[in-house]
This record gives sequence, C-alpha cells and structure tokens, in this order.
Amino acid sequence: MQLTRSVFAFTYQKCLKPILFLRDAESVHNNFTWFGKTLGEFALGRSLTSFLFSYQNEQLSKTIDGIHFANPIGLSAGFDYNAELTQILPSVGFGFETVGTVTLEAYEGNPGPRLMRFPKSQALLVNKGFKSLGAKAVIKKLTGKSFSIPIGISIGSTNKQFGTIKAQIEDITSTFQLFEKSKVKYSYYELNVSCPNTTIGQPFTDPKNLERLLHSLLHLRIRRPVYLKMPIDLDQEIILKMLDVADHSFIQGVVFGNLTKDKKNPKVDPQDRIVWQCHKGNLSGKPTWDRSNKLIKLTKKHYDDRFTIIGTGGVFSGEDALHKIKLGADLVQLITGMIYNGPQLIGDINTYLAQNDFLAHTIEKNKFPRA
Repeated sequence: MQLTRSVFAFTYQKCLKPILFLRDAESVHNNFTWFGKTLGEFALGRSLTSFLFSYQNEQLSKTIDGIHFANPIGLSAGFDYNAELTQILPSVGFGFETVGTVTLEAYEGNPGPRLMRFPKSQALLVNKGFKSLGAKAVIKKLTGKSFSIPIGISIGSTNKQFGTIKAQIEDITSTFQLFEKSKVKYSYYELNVSCPNTTIGQPFTDPKNLERLLHSLLHLRIRRPVYLKMPIDLDQEIILKMLDVADHSFIQGVVFGNLTKDKKNPKVDPQDRIVWQCHKGNLSGKPTWDRSNKLIKLTKKHYDDRFTIIGTGGVFSGEDALHKIKLGADLVQLITGMIYNGPQLIGDINTYLAQNDFLAHTIEKNKFPRA
C-alpha cells in the first residue's frame, strides 16, 4: 500500500513529528512502546497496522544460519529493551527484531536525560546504559509467546562495577545459561561488548579479554547463532584483531555497529557538538553511517563469507539499506531512521529493495563457525 504509506509519511512529517519533537524523547518512546504493545495484543490492531505500513514480497526472503527472514530489515537492540513489541513489529513490516540489551540483574538506567534528539545531525543522544528488567523478568515475559519473525536476544553484562574480568564474564555467561534453559522461542543471540554508555566501559573490545569471554561461552554449547555487536570508533587494527578472535570461535556473525562516542565526528553538527559536550551519552543515526559502512566493507574484504554481517547505523531510506547490502551486509537494522522518518519507513525500504535489484546483491547463506 504505497499510497497509504505516502499519506502517513506526509502526516508524520508535517503534523505528528513537530509535536512529538517538542516533548521529552524518552517519554515519547515510552508512550509509543505502550501503544505498540497494546496494538499487538489484538488481532484488529495488528491487521490495521499491517494495512498501514507493511510490504510483503517473497523475493525479499532469505535463509541465513538456518533462520528464515521474510525480509532483511530488522529492529536494532536498544529500542525494545524490555520485550514489549514482539507481537506488533511484524505488522509494521520488520523481518526480525533484537530484544534488549538484556542483563543478568535489573538496572533502571543511567541518570537522565537518557535520550535526546539532534535533528541537525539526524541523530539521537543515547545514555540508557543497559536499562533492563533483568534476564529472569524478560524470560518470563517472553515465555509462552509465539513469534512470526525471528527474535534475537542481545546480552551484555550488568551495568555495575566488577572486581575482576572473571566476575564480569560469569555475569554474562549466567544470562546465556538462563536463556538456554528457558522455553522462549527466540532464534539468535547478539553478544553486546561495545556499549559506550556503561560505568564498566568496554573491556571486551580488548582482544585478549574477548578471547577469554568467548572461551567461557564455548563451554555452554550454545544452540543458536551468536552475533557479536562491534564498536565503530576503534582503530582498524583493533577491529581486525577482534575479528580474528571471533574467526577462531563459535561466533557466526558480527553487527556493525554500536553508537559513536567520538566528539570530533565530522558528521555531527557544530551546534549539536556543543550540546553533546554538556551531556553524557553517545550518538546513533547519521554520525555512525560512514564508520559502520567502512567496517562492513573491511570485514567483507578480509573474511568474505565467514561471518554473517548485520549492518546498522544511519539507515534512513531504501537507498541507505541497499548501500549497506552492496558493501557486504546480509541483514540491516535500524532505529533512528524510523524515529525521524516514521514507522512507514520499513515498508518503504522493503518496497525499494524489491524494485531495485535486491537479489543481485544477496544469496542464501548458512555459515559454520570454525570452532
């Protein structure tokens, strides 16, 4: 329903967004999460949402790591962090969703503001710091539900101080163990080692620490694909060392990438940069576009089809999504583009992919890790 989406896009840009952007960003997020959860609980709500937004086309479907995706466009971790939207997102048009990031212990989030908009930079300032109900609560919420699209679980360490790296590794492995023992019908994991908004920093971007973490997880004999969510601000040399560690492990894919914390990022508007200096948090959206693309290309060049590559960062259009796919991404995720352009964006992206030679840049894959 291209006409329906076009009408909604006009209404969103001209009427809804100007009002919403006057309100606190986190409050708007919470209200829309509640509304989406409510719509998803009723067949009529799901049907109406699908009529307004969704686009279905068999040529967009693909199978990766034994998982069938109706289309390659997913919701990134960091939006539905407490698993409220799993029933409505398929009707919006998403082909998959990552819940979380989920941590072993509950964490209410960093001191506010936790979410701000930078319209000139087409970015969001994010400072949630792994806000989570905790693994047991999320598992309870998801148990017994059926999902019409693949659901992934993003896992990170609890946002607290640890005495040792070993203790932090045990925190992460405990969360994996809880999900492995659960009856939740999820399809894959994302291992988030790259969040720049926690008090514990990013210790597992150190290749030696990452190797220790993956060695510990290996003993769990995890039954589903695990994708490693990567940073985008580190030097190429460190990224390649991290990829080498992943290459010699059970990791089946990588996600590029997380927020940018580089306050000299040239894609950030100068006025936004001044505001950023006064607030904690780091940026999503267009400031992550170039670096995400560079690392997708780098991974494809050095590892070809060894990894499933999920590209995220700065996707605001069908052209953006196809560009990441041409660089080597097998799947694409977004959040910020939807907030700025409206929920009809997902259907618009899928329509664009179907009409612009998507199949020429994608093949079905089933990757097997080296260990």
